[in-house]
Amino acid sequence: MSKHFDDKWKHLQQFQPPSHEKDQLKQRILQTIHEEPVKKSPGFLLPLRGIVTTCLLVLICGSFLWLILQQSGEPQTASNSSIDYEKFSWELEDVYSKKADGGLELFQEKQSVPVGTVKEVTEEEMKTITAQLPMYVEKKLEHFPYPTTMFIEHVKMIDTALRYHFFIPNKEKWIYFTFDYPKLEYAEIFHAMSTLAFEGKKPYSHDEQLYVNHGYGSMLFPVGLKPYSITSYKEIYYWDEGSDKAYSKYIETILSSGWKKIASDGKRHTLVSVDGNVEIMVWWDGKYLTYEFDYPNREE
Repeated sequence: MSKHFDDKWKHLQQFQPPSHEKDQLKQRILQTIHEEPVKKSPGFLLPLRGIVTTCLLVLICGSFLWLILQQSGEPQTASNSSIDYEKFSWELEDVYSKKADGGLELFQEKQSVPVGTVKEVTEEEMKTITAQLPMYVEKKLEHFPYPTTMFIEHVKMIDTALRYHFFIPNKEKWIYFTFDYPKLEYAEIFHAMSTLAFEGKKPYSHDEQLYVNHGYGSMLFPVGLKPYSITSYKEIYYWDEGSDKAYSKYIETILSSGWKKIASDGKRHTLVSVDGNVEIMVWWDGKYLTYEFDYPNREE
């Protein structure tokens, strides 16, 4: 630093303002402090806003979760609870269960021979059952009361042609139902599984009509039919949920699956399968749903 600036700095250090100027300087400083506007920082509002936002998010997410649980048909208090496979009911009123070794046996009224079984199996046992038996159909049943996987076994016994196997997940295990056909008709088997309800585990309820195949066939049948008369070439069912509107929707569903309509007379329709090997005349009279079967390419 130059000598010129050193001299000025020394003079500045030695400068002492008069006492009246000191008072004026103090007054100016105080006045400046009082006139300075107080700026309130919004910082104190941030924690409050954060709490309110968090509460709103929790409320919204909780509402969505509640709606999902309601729509899924699962009770909120028992969503992860294990099912007691012995405590169930269905609308197939004439089929009941009895305790047996390792599970339950199913009987139809006035019949002494079991028509099916119920028990609980492990994952390994399920794999063994499905791998060792001659299963010709494997299908996941959509919109049934519980997630259900179905297998159809080709049995070839005197009183049993097919055996239906149904597996329902139950935590680390599976609830396992079997039904023998024709001890029970196809419609009865699906009526049982579509109305199944376990105690403490609310079943899912689908708003629309369900359809299934009977046996190995490709024809769709409404779930909920009650057999009235069954022969080789003619089947008559009582359709409790049937109506003209439901019947029209049913025919549309059959046609959308690949079947073709070759004749029609009011509510009577003749349908042919994709391969042309099966012709079915179906009609609805307001109470009963009737099917007449013909196999034009079958060799006598």
